Amino acid sequence: MVRKAQKDFTFSDGTFIPKGTHVAAIVLPVHLDEKIYEDPLSFKPFRFAEAREGADDARDAVKNQLITTSLQYLLFSHGKHAWSVPRIFEHLRMEVLFHLRGCFRGMVY
Repeated sequence: MVRKAQKDFTFSDGTFIPKGTHVAAIVLPVHLDEKIYEDPLSFKPFRFAEAREGADDARDAVKNQLITTSLQYLLFSHGKHAWSVPRIFEHLRMEVLFHLRGCFRGMVY
């Protein structure tokens, strides 16, 4: 996950990031953390679906939905500028609609 600093920024510990600097967050260690994911190296395509089913309350179930972001799963980033899955699907849907419109343009019904 790489971001470009849009303005000078200073962290609370005094670390300074000048405008234009590319900053990267390494997400793989989080995704492979056994404290977060049981057996993180195994392929479990229904890992999050099973976590939703086994949730004790609604809040825990929502944490494992496709449309939420968290610090435990950083594929689409997290926070104010997160690239959420619904936005991705909205872009794809619009591309398909515009493509279909172009395919059928000029047809008489």
